[in-house]
Amino acid sequence: MSIPTTYIDLLPSAEVDAGEVFCGSLDCPVSTEGMKGLKKAVRRKSDWHVVVSSPKLRCSQFAKWVAEKHELELKEWKDFREMDFGSWEGDFPHVIMQKDPQKLAQWWSDPAELRPPSGEPFPAFKKRVLKGWGQLIRKHKGQQILLVTHPGVLRVLLSDVLGISSEHFFSLNVEHGTLSRIRIVHDEGGTWASLMSHGC
Repeated sequence: MSIPTTYIDLLPSAEVDAGEVFCGSLDCPVSTEGMKGLKKAVRRKSDWHVVVSSPKLRCSQFAKWVAEKHELELKEWKDFREMDFGSWEGDFPHVIMQKDPQKLAQWWSDPAELRPPSGEPFPAFKKRVLKGWGQLIRKHKGQQILLVTHPGVLRVLLSDVLGISSEHFFSLNVEHGTLSRIRIVHDEGGTWASLMSHGC
């Protein structure tokens, strides 16, 4: 009997019309150039069984397009929303750096140790994302999945698979319009995840 294997392709949301601002809870639409980049990233892919997306527009716009193109089921999953950046929402990083350089530098050094003002604590964000991840793997065991999500969510998932601590969270480079693939093997000993490719 063959061992069930799940493949999950991770695609980060592209740049939004507002530019490179902190955009967690804000529902910013993806830019025209961003949409072009996402389409280019998947132009040679069509073997998914389901498309799963964050409910935020910058993810769901493209997820809807690819699901309709390939006649696939589309599921919006609220656990895969980006982190809420609180009072930083809508601001550019250089603006925050001018206002409070020490706080932003501390957050970049280790997001688990500092919460953006009025924002979502990193442990709660991580717990939410990993809860959704576990449910996704159980519900779609043995399938091939496209997950359209956010850079922060993608870093949480990759950090969990690779055993990377929060201090090195931002060491994981996430480029717009690139795919990462995780393979999950389900056997009698448990569930085993491995990173097959990143930034392709």
